[in-house]
Amino acid sequence: MNKLSNDKKRNQILDSAAILFSQRGFDKTSIRYLAQDAKVSTSTIYGYFSDKNDLLLHSIQRRLSLLESQVEALLHEGDGLEHLGRCLSLIHKCLINDPLLRKMMIFDAYVVDHKLYERADLARRRITEVALKAFRSAAATGHLQCDDIEALEAVCRLAFLGWLLSTEHGGEEVAEERFTEMLNLLIKSLRR
Repeated sequence: MNKLSNDKKRNQILDSAAILFSQRGFDKTSIRYLAQDAKVSTSTIYGYFSDKNDLLLHSIQRRLSLLESQVEALLHEGDGLEHLGRCLSLIHKCLINDPLLRKMMIFDAYVVDHKLYERADLARRRITEVALKAFRSAAATGHLQCDDIEALEAVCRLAFLGWLLSTEHGGEEVAEERFTEMLNLLIKSLRR
């Protein structure tokens, strides 16, 4: 089998895993069920991944790498608060449209499975770093007046997590576009 075919099959497995883990839950998704969904054998899955935890890690990493590269591309297009706003909007849209990453962001801290908690924590930390990079870029170019970038990022992240939790439980009081625009207006108020 050639590399392109291997990559396609591996990505097919990762896509199925992300959907099933987010819909059915990690514990309720067996490798056998995943193999049926991905239309591959269980031995094919084990040929790419050592176990279900490894599969979850690679699925999260693949999605986070895509988000990071998209934000990085936006940061290279320019600087300023408009680009920071676009970066935040991109992060929000990614989390809203990707059920696995959304679940990882709002994953309950009291989960018993230590490895699963570590995976969720890894996702949260990487997404935070992506956002911090965008905030630091705006501050470094002199477009953002803020002495504590980490605190500003935390305020925005926690507001967004609260919004995500609310929508996850059917309480969408404010549309995502309005919510993101309000965060952007908050940031623009810190313009130099």
